[in-house]
Amino acid sequence: MNPRRRLLLALPALLVAGCGFELRGAPDWPARLDPIHISGLGARDPFYLTLVRSLRSAGVETLDESSPDAAELRVVSLRNQRRVLSVTGAARVSEYEFSRVLEAELRLPDGGEALPLGPLRASRVYVFDASAALSQSDREEELARAMDRDLQRMLQLRVQAVMGDRQPSDAGP
Repeated sequence: MNPRRRLLLALPALLVAGCGFELRGAPDWPARLDPIHISGLGARDPFYLTLVRSLRSAGVETLDESSPDAAELRVVSLRNQRRVLSVTGAARVSEYEFSRVLEAELRLPDGGEALPLGPLRASRVYVFDASAALSQSDREEELARAMDRDLQRMLQLRVQAVMGDRQPSDAGP
């Protein structure tokens, strides 16, 4: 391969590397919250499984039981919502917005009061197809899985932001 062609092939990689582009990875989990116990969801809940898988891939130990030395992430509620966005001229639904709203709170290992993490919302819009009505539940499950991934990422970023404001209680002046 001639040097000119090599340069042409390497140029896009150099441009991307030079601009500071970085693949999105898992957010850094505060060391103070390792290990953590997740409560408020069943062990087979899809959101619980997504969150535990993500935390474990980041090297965080998740506990099945509550422990005085562990932080607790409590899911207060996880709600599904669906609303009609548009209707055809024949008064039939053509678009839905499907959303999931998560409310959670964080309790630190020192046993202080719970820190609310606020409501987090992920949504998707999908077009209703009357000819494929049987596959509608499959589409909603697929959308729910995608929104669960979004919610777990938002939750980790929110925890990171909340913990960035708080210093460990044993820190000196």
